[in-house]
Amino acid sequence: MPVAQMSSYPYGISSQDPLRLLEAAGFEIRLSPHKRKHTPEETLALIQDVDVLLAGTEPLPAFVIEGAGPRLKHIARVGVGLDGLDVSACMRRGIAVTYTPDAPARSVVEQVFGLLFGLSRRLVEAHEGLRQGVWGRHVGPLWRGRTLGILGCGRIGRQVAEIARAFGMRVIANDIVEDAAWAARHGVTYVTLDELLRTSDAVTVHLPYTRQTENLLSRDKLALLRPTAYLLNTCRGEVLDEVALTELLTTKRIAGAALDVYHHEPYRGPLAQLPNVFLCCHQGSCSFEGRYQMEMQSAENAVAFLRGQPIIDERIVWLPGMPAPAVEVFA
Repeated sequence: MPVAQMSSYPYGISSQDPLRLLEAAGFEIRLSPHKRKHTPEETLALIQDVDVLLAGTEPLPAFVIEGAGPRLKHIARVGVGLDGLDVSACMRRGIAVTYTPDAPARSVVEQVFGLLFGLSRRLVEAHEGLRQGVWGRHVGPLWRGRTLGILGCGRIGRQVAEIARAFGMRVIANDIVEDAAWAARHGVTYVTLDELLRTSDAVTVHLPYTRQTENLLSRDKLALLRPTAYLLNTCRGEVLDEVALTELLTTKRIAGAALDVYHHEPYRGPLAQLPNVFLCCHQGSCSFEGRYQMEMQSAENAVAFLRGQPIIDERIVWLPGMPAPAVEVFA
């Protein structure tokens, strides 16, 4: 009987449908015994006699892939990020890699606006103050007519742009690939990274974490932000200089930041002590619907691969026989 090991947690808690799908295909299911994000060593210990690993955001470096048992033929990523997974090692071992890039997108998009309005209108501050008996009526900007800069216009960035335009915001964007037709349809203007940072009232970051994007928002780049600007990051912490951001926020060189991702998670750093920061726990994908789709699509990928059936093109990272990954990976 083929074995499906989950290192993603939670999995199958809000709905049993993904587990039922796997069971109906003949899989023996093994849920995470740790019920939290795994260390590489913990994952390695679990994949000595399994056929597919349904993985979350836990790191899967080369030594884990190389040390896996011979039955492991597929890693089905629950979500979109690939930076913690050594795809090159998977290719050397002939281990297929799939993911679910569309499933979490809308959840992240909606969180972006919750972060923007919560941060700029100081809603959390008002809430916490009232709990302490303080009646503080905080003032913040009206976003209609203001400029939102979107760094990275893929699945998430484009949806953010379209909703921002519906709010009446001016939208500018920066991406390595510019789609002029899409931008014209939605009233979006492409600009250089420096211009985006200098002229935006808020900047929201939607980049994959790769060698090219690592520390892209360096100390020098972050210093280009206006003193009245807000920064939102819901992609990966490593795309920006966290130390420099902390200094800019502490000295009020920028108005505030809302973060869902960090260099090291769970986050325990100085940003948590600053009043002009809105922090979340890497939960951009955590809507009921988004989580359901991530788990269902990962299960569908696992079943299709087991049966030798086609996998939806958009969900393929690498399959045996492909000369290179189908998408950009951390390399």
